[in-house]
Amino acid sequence: MRYLMLAYTNAEAWEDAAANWNPGAPMPPEVAQACEFYEQLGKELTASGEFVTTEGLEVPSHTKTIRRTPNGPEVTDGPYAEVKEVLASYAIVDCESYDRAQQIGARIADATGDTIEIRPIAAGFGS
Repeated sequence: MRYLMLAYTNAEAWEDAAANWNPGAPMPPEVAQACEFYEQLGKELTASGEFVTTEGLEVPSHTKTIRRTPNGPEVTDGPYAEVKEVLASYAIVDCESYDRAQQIGARIADATGDTIEIRPIAAGFGS
């Protein structure tokens, strides 16, 4: 079964890190550790056949939200009004069980400090 893993991180810390990012400078230790963890996890999940895909997202300041209003669709900046955590990345894994997906999610949360939400991907509408 395929599972969607949504990683949420601290909004303020992410925006601050992005604002102070210098591509020529060494990565902060916590960022380097997270990158090393994800690289190793990706290799493990690829070797086991559980890896499907993953992508990181841009900082929340680049987010647009579109909602239906009585006057038609309305585009606003940002994901929400006031948030402490924002969606930072997603991954799709193909695991034998929900327990296995939770084990992977727990490893990510433990290594990065991010909140991980796991949802089974429906096989069809209404599954």
